[in-house]
Amino acid sequence: MSKLKLKGNKIENLGETKNFAQTFIQWLKDEKTKKKIAKTIGAVVLVVGLLGTGFFTGRQTVKHKTDTVTVYLPGEPIEIEVSNPEPVYVKVPADTANIIADCIKNGKFKDLFPTVIKDSIVFVTKEDTAAVLKDWATERMYEQKVFDIDTVGTAIVKAKAQYNRITWVSTTFNPVYKETTVTTTVGKKFAPFVGAGVTTMPDVVVNAGMFFDDKYGASLMYEYNWDIKKHAVGLMATYKF
Repeated sequence: MSKLKLKGNKIENLGETKNFAQTFIQWLKDEKTKKKIAKTIGAVVLVVGLLGTGFFTGRQTVKHKTDTVTVYLPGEPIEIEVSNPEPVYVKVPADTANIIADCIKNGKFKDLFPTVIKDSIVFVTKEDTAAVLKDWATERMYEQKVFDIDTVGTAIVKAKAQYNRITWVSTTFNPVYKETTVTTTVGKKFAPFVGAGVTTMPDVVVNAGMFFDDKYGASLMYEYNWDIKKHAVGLMATYKF
């Protein structure tokens, strides 16, 4: 006969509770049950151990990747201007009687007078003298790039000449400066991971493992099928593209 115990507004059947306890104890003593429990505990311990090992190993195996990039950027231009610079040396011809004829003969004004020399005789007319004076009063602008170096910059010289004088000189320097950027990427040589999922079988799948060099991976997989009440373990290889 089952005994009844009043507890508040509820009645507990002590006999049924006792029978359930006995049934549970017998289930635990069953050899198949012991094997299932042992396999389950073993799988859990293995997964936890793998995760723990991967976690601590990953923290202690940190790799550093350093990339150095060097570029040359434009700096502030430097410009210097000089008006009416003084000559440092002047040479005056000793004989000025036939100075125009001598200059023409020596090719100084060959662009102005290409045909004034005939039979080794220089014929100078008033028009020729006027042309020389006009050339003397002509204003000329000059510009020359002195250098253009990737790692230094560029330099340009400009000048203005008139009346046989340099009346203006300008030097412009466009420098470049070197800028080096060093980037250090910190990564783990070993990175643990864990995953879980279900299938339509229905199966429950749990896996845990580690990535090596953030590219190759290996994991332990545990799978349990609810319909047939069976489980399996396996290994999985992973490759990251």
